[in-house]
Amino acid sequence: MRSKIQSRRATSPSSPRGAAIGAPDHLYRLGMAEQAAGRLDAAIDLLDQALRLRPDFPEALFAGGCILQRKGRAAGALAFYNRALELKPDDALGWFNSGVLLLEHEHVEEALARLERACALRPTHAGAHCNRGAAYFALGRLEEAIEAYGRAIALDGAMANAHLNLGNALMRLGRYREARQAYLRAVALRSDYVLAYCGLGIVNKELGLFDEAMRAFDRALALEPESAEGQSNRGCLQLLLGDFAEGWEGYEYRWDRGRRPVASSPAHFDLADPGSLAGRKILVVNDHGLGDTIQFFRYIVLLARAGAAVTFAGPAKMRRLLASSGVEIAWRDEHDLAGDFDATLAISSLPRACATRRDSIPAPIPYLQAEPERVAFWRERMAGAGPKIGLCWRGNVDFRVDPRRSIPAGRLSPLATAPAQFFCLQKDPGQEELPQALATRVQLFGDAFDAGADAFIDTAAVMANLDLVITCDTSIAHLAGALGRPVWVALRHISEWRWMNARSDSPWYPTMRLFRCPDGDDWTALFATISAEIGRGFGR
Repeated sequence: MRSKIQSRRATSPSSPRGAAIGAPDHLYRLGMAEQAAGRLDAAIDLLDQALRLRPDFPEALFAGGCILQRKGRAAGALAFYNRALELKPDDALGWFNSGVLLLEHEHVEEALARLERACALRPTHAGAHCNRGAAYFALGRLEEAIEAYGRAIALDGAMANAHLNLGNALMRLGRYREARQAYLRAVALRSDYVLAYCGLGIVNKELGLFDEAMRAFDRALALEPESAEGQSNRGCLQLLLGDFAEGWEGYEYRWDRGRRPVASSPAHFDLADPGSLAGRKILVVNDHGLGDTIQFFRYIVLLARAGAAVTFAGPAKMRRLLASSGVEIAWRDEHDLAGDFDATLAISSLPRACATRRDSIPAPIPYLQAEPERVAFWRERMAGAGPKIGLCWRGNVDFRVDPRRSIPAGRLSPLATAPAQFFCLQKDPGQEELPQALATRVQLFGDAFDAGADAFIDTAAVMANLDLVITCDTSIAHLAGALGRPVWVALRHISEWRWMNARSDSPWYPTMRLFRCPDGDDWTALFATISAEIGRGFGR
């Protein structure tokens, strides 16, 4: 969840004290009266008149900036604020308003500098501290965000969105019980706070409190039935628990309004009736990360095999790998949506369109292939006796993409005693990340590994030469599964929806085995279990 900005409505300064009643001051007061009455165009006209008479009138400039900000004219508002602050650099409200404006338009570094200045000038301004926290959060500086939110709450304990934002930051750090308390305080202060109920639902899910999570999402949706946060998160919980019929419907809300690559589609494809698909022109648009692309590409394969004319608008770097499926489809840039099609939909909407249920997940494994010449190339470089295991411990490190799915390298130490050779499957690895006893046993492939324009070509070929892949929850898991390679996925205690709950197998990938951390996400204990399993042996 995103941080909630404390105040989207700019606050105008008060009238200058002790000013002589001259024409500019009179026009300024008239302008402020028009603003208070909600007649913003008239107000800005009067303020412009005042500024023509007195260009160095900071209060009029601040007031003009506030009005322009409220009218959505960000560039003009910022110009007014900047000039006013040149004339009156100790105005905390000017720094605050302009900082909020910049934060809303995602100029986060500059916003933070202004909000810090506002806090320094007016240390008791709770809103400035809350927005300073939002800027830190946007930069991934979560501990500093927590400090700023805490300061805002200390100044104004009734500020519900400060409690919401605190919960969001704590949740990002995996401090779920503390986050839960923050969300509970937010809804106690505002019983209609939809975002706080959504946060409470998410953190309850992470704690394994599934019934409480569902109640929180239901409460959010009772207040706002079309809440994208509520619908998408409840949908993910339903998918996690195996309720695919309802889950896919909620999952369609996974994009904020206005950010969907394509509109939600009512298209339905019956894979059991190929005749109903023959000749249908379908445009499929990539909408998520590379792991999702690999996972859901199976539907494109099945649609094309049934005779549909499929066009895939996806990342160019994936074409070479995905073309190994052998099906005939048209390729185009992922932003090119032009043309006349019977149906246009996002790739991760295909399970819904195909009415996928828990017991009907199509798994035509393998549906991707490694290139034989690359397999032979890497085979020569992977010589040696004993089982060969590929290892990936780190996925996307962007804090917005759930980096807690990655495994702290130090927690892999139990593998140091496992009877196997290890090969690193991630790009840009650092052998220094690994425990010393394990680092000497992990072979790195160097800078040339998958260094070209095409993603995963070398990785797929290396996997073809491995006896097993062990990976965190990242695209490597999906690639190994799509290739039909034996793969063990190391998951947090409560995993992402696609791995469902408490299962040791995956209906998406028959060659996959799931290993879950004990409660508390003890990765070291999990890898002690995995190391013992390696010692017991495994097959292709």
